[in-house]
Amino acid sequence: MTRSRLLLIAIAAVIVASAGFFVWRRTALPGASSSTPVILISIDTLRSDHLPAYGYSAVSTPNIDALRADGILYQRAYSHVPLTLPSHTSILTGLLPSDHGVRDNVGFRLATSIPTVQEVLKKNGYATGGAVSAYVLRRETGIARGFDFYDDQVEPIGPSKVIGRVQREGAETLQAATSWLDAQSGKPFFFFLHLYDPHTPYSAPEPFFSRYQNKYDGEIAYADSVVGDLIAKLKQSGVYDRALVILLSDHGEGLNEHGEEEHGIFLYREDLQVPLIVKLPRESQHGATVKTPVELVDVFPTILQQTATPMPAGHHTGESLLAFLNGGGDRPIYSETFYPRFHFGWSDLHSLIEGNEHFIRAPQAELYDLSSDPGEKKNVLDQDRRSYVRMREAIEPFIREAAAPTNIDPEDVAKLAALGYVGSTVDTHAGQNLPDPKTTIGVFNQIRQAYTWYRNGKEDAALRLTNQLLADNAQITDLWDLKFNIYDKLGKKAEAMAVAKEGLRHAPTSIALLFDVATSALALNDYNTAKEHVEIAMKMEPGRAHEILGRIYAAEGNRTQAIQEEKAAIGAMSDPTPALMTLASLSKDTGDLNGALDYLNQVAERVARKRPPRLQELHLTRGDVLARLGRNDEAEHEFRSEITDFPSDPRAYTSLVLLLTSERRVDEATNLIYEVVKAAPQAHSYALISDTLKAMGDENGALYWAAQGLQKYPQDPELRRMPVLARLMK
Repeated sequence: MTRSRLLLIAIAAVIVASAGFFVWRRTALPGASSSTPVILISIDTLRSDHLPAYGYSAVSTPNIDALRADGILYQRAYSHVPLTLPSHTSILTGLLPSDHGVRDNVGFRLATSIPTVQEVLKKNGYATGGAVSAYVLRRETGIARGFDFYDDQVEPIGPSKVIGRVQREGAETLQAATSWLDAQSGKPFFFFLHLYDPHTPYSAPEPFFSRYQNKYDGEIAYADSVVGDLIAKLKQSGVYDRALVILLSDHGEGLNEHGEEEHGIFLYREDLQVPLIVKLPRESQHGATVKTPVELVDVFPTILQQTATPMPAGHHTGESLLAFLNGGGDRPIYSETFYPRFHFGWSDLHSLIEGNEHFIRAPQAELYDLSSDPGEKKNVLDQDRRSYVRMREAIEPFIREAAAPTNIDPEDVAKLAALGYVGSTVDTHAGQNLPDPKTTIGVFNQIRQAYTWYRNGKEDAALRLTNQLLADNAQITDLWDLKFNIYDKLGKKAEAMAVAKEGLRHAPTSIALLFDVATSALALNDYNTAKEHVEIAMKMEPGRAHEILGRIYAAEGNRTQAIQEEKAAIGAMSDPTPALMTLASLSKDTGDLNGALDYLNQVAERVARKRPPRLQELHLTRGDVLARLGRNDEAEHEFRSEITDFPSDPRAYTSLVLLLTSERRVDEATNLIYEVVKAAPQAHSYALISDTLKAMGDENGALYWAAQGLQKYPQDPELRRMPVLARLMK
């Protein structure tokens, strides 16, 4: 053998050995360690096929792309339910919805017997923190159990039943967790960040809103920027390189590909397939791609494996995601939705994905070949009967009956409606033949339209459509509640109460309608009717029932009983703010100003922890109490704070007018009157100004502003009844 040939063989041997070394370095996994930081990022409602990492080019996500370069991308990851709360419960428990018991966004609570990932990590010495961006994941659902820190502060509904903000921007959510994150330096910790931005309404902050014609993509680009802020923070603190970082979504979005704009009704690929990226410590396996289908319950065992945390007894659903790095066999992946059944009386749906076959169990069953038809446009059930029969039999062991919840807080219903989810329930029973949602999706879209018109102030259009829908299906409880709210918003209290009573004849267990009747009867001074309906609701929702009953007794002049009921409400409500506000008003009306101020200060402490920290009528009531105590400077500050927070409510303006006038600041008071009608151009504003001036002894001013209002709103009943206008009306 020649010297040159020997040299070539030696070089080749070195190359092979070096290649083997680098292959070993690439495939070696980091050892399990209880000091590994874990960061779980969930971007709600994010379809995998709308990310550049999955081949999409219409949006820019540089931060998610960089994370993908550092991590492992799972090409085919699937959710188990297209709803936020049950899906996140599966992620955090490693169990299917039928096992953890949370089957819908409303009316379910995670049982204390089911361990969460944060609980088992906490037992392993981890600090645990979370921050979420939507009301759906509020702590009352049990999802927060095991977190040392959990920020879920989202603004609630105000006392006037106007829908408040029920989600917040991702940057605000991350900011809420900044102090906690800063305090974890050098400790093993688990951090859960939930971003809600790709969820409707698609209204990303600038510049993302204007940059993208597709507003869903604009929301994705904004969420990517928040992910970038978090990763930059992790790198700055030295955490990123040694951390396990998992980015995923809880479910996808319909985007009208099968007639559903959003999610919850159907189980097509666009609803179930989600992004999943796993960055291991020291970026091990960076750039790898896994093609084997995986499921969201696999996240739980992955985290436990990498943190040397013992698996709780009974957790056998998922497998570590790292087990699929070298391929692996196709497992059946199960998904379900009871949303159409619980809320509309339509059939629940169930799906099984195995390899490239996707079977949807429905009154009109469907089978799709995902390899040749990823958009699921051609049902091949008739052409492939053998696969259909096999999949039909394979799915049955996964299916478990679920009973619709009955004890639903009406405030939950309203907040979920603001997010696009219908909240109340429809009575059905096992074995009942129910419509296939494919045949009723048009009705669902009309219901969504009615809600949209109502929120946008188009009450007449909303009422027409609601009446049409109820004529076709009187069992949909939310439509009766919507019709009640329309009449209530229009000031037609008697008609509103009649609607709620009619709705109860169709859905006698509806807690929302029971409270609708009670509050409208209270407004009409029909105290007996109000009490009757509150007492029915007492067993189902005692906190809210006690709070309303307290207001009924207060209206009757029974102060002692009113106080007793409101104090009972405080002990039974997760958020006792309404009861504290009523107690403050009761104390104020009886001259106990210091007692009233104490209750208001308790409310203020609670509100200060909310994001944003505001509650309608809080500053107004505090200002009134402080003015009565002679603390005018503080009262003025409170009135102006109320005006800043709620500029379209005329009451704080007129209270401030009285205060300024009492201090002989007449010019300021006069200017403020003109500000009222600019900020709140409504008939009630003119009536309020007139009453205020009359209370000050300015009869001419009272007459002038009442007449101005009547000229603009000649048919308004409040203005027409004003005594100061009596002689003009003759």
